[in-house]
Amino acid sequence: MALNSFQEMLANVEQLMQQRDAAKNELEMARDTARTYYQKMEDCDRFVLVLIDGDSMPFVDAFVSRGLQGGEDAAKHLRAALLDYLKKTPRYHADDRIVIRVYANCRGLAKTYRAAKIIPDESVFEQFMIGFNNSHPLSDHIDAGNRKEAADSKLKANFELFYRNFHCQHVVFGGSADSSYAGFLSPFASPTAVNDRITLLEGPAFPNDLKKVAQGFRQTSFPDIFRTAKLQVIPNGSIAVTAGLKRPAAEPLTAARERQPAPLTTPIATLAKAQALPVPSQLPVPPVLSPTIFQNQYGQRLDPPLNYDRKYLQHLYDYNSKLCNNFYLKGHCPYGNTCEWDHSQVLNQLQLDTLRHKARTSACRNAFCTDPQCPLGHMCPRNGTCNISQCKFLPEMHHIDTSQVYEVNTATGERKKVSVPA
Repeated sequence: MALNSFQEMLANVEQLMQQRDAAKNELEMARDTARTYYQKMEDCDRFVLVLIDGDSMPFVDAFVSRGLQGGEDAAKHLRAALLDYLKKTPRYHADDRIVIRVYANCRGLAKTYRAAKIIPDESVFEQFMIGFNNSHPLSDHIDAGNRKEAADSKLKANFELFYRNFHCQHVVFGGSADSSYAGFLSPFASPTAVNDRITLLEGPAFPNDLKKVAQGFRQTSFPDIFRTAKLQVIPNGSIAVTAGLKRPAAEPLTAARERQPAPLTTPIATLAKAQALPVPSQLPVPPVLSPTIFQNQYGQRLDPPLNYDRKYLQHLYDYNSKLCNNFYLKGHCPYGNTCEWDHSQVLNQLQLDTLRHKARTSACRNAFCTDPQCPLGHMCPRNGTCNISQCKFLPEMHHIDTSQVYEVNTATGERKKVSVPA
């Protein structure tokens, strides 16, 4: 009796072991199947994303000047150069598709190429874009618009979106002349090694901030495709100050602070007929908000010199004033009571103009800015004497041709030439 029970128990154990082995085999087969499907899914739709800031990474003149054909050739040469480079990267696969997206303020860039005498007309750059887009279904040259940071924001948004996509095997990022990318890219840099999944593409030399961050990524350059120097605008005639925009001689800010306050004069007398400024008053006044801006014949923004108080300017620097530019110069601060900057002081017109003069020492990123309320500078204040290798003002903001001055009403689009006495 006991023997039969023991034999039955052994039979049950053997049956359970067989069931276990069968379950293990099924589980292993399921795992193998899952691995296979996962590998197929991972290998499916692999791509490399190439993001180019066209404003800070201009194509070489030989491509742009040839319009439609030049755009097509530029895109094909870029795709071929990328393929040769990517073959040397550890994640390369022959099935990888290359997606190229160039973002730029195309209207402003076309004007810059024209002002630099690279193209005779802005339509040539439009044809260049068309040729670039026609070259391949996955090659796009896209107009980001003329808002500040338009190309930057699109590059950053695309980068963040696709970098998290496991189908994206590699990102080639081209924005070498723009130091603002340093802070954005820094979190993606490996502290102990090179991030092999990101390559920084260099055209014009990396600014110091970006140069430090670039050490954490792969780097390459295509000098036959992208300019290694920024675009230089060639003015018509003399680069000296001419009739149309009289500017005070440039001087370092430190020198301006050390000088004794001089009796107030009117350095913008030559623009008096073009832009009538209110007489400075000691009474508090709101900022004068006007839709009018000034441009030269190429559409480059001109900053009329301001009547400012050197003593008050010295005060703003010495006491590290935190006056809110939005509130005082644009008439409205979107942050309201939560703004960290000062809204409490009451400024008269002369003080407002002095604050505006100070704000212009910071450069706008668009030489063709059409925002009438933009408080930033659009002309290097050193007025043709700038010898700073990495000046924060764009190359096209130096040696600006002011032989012809136009008054532009940004609300109506009306543009008329201003006749200003010398």
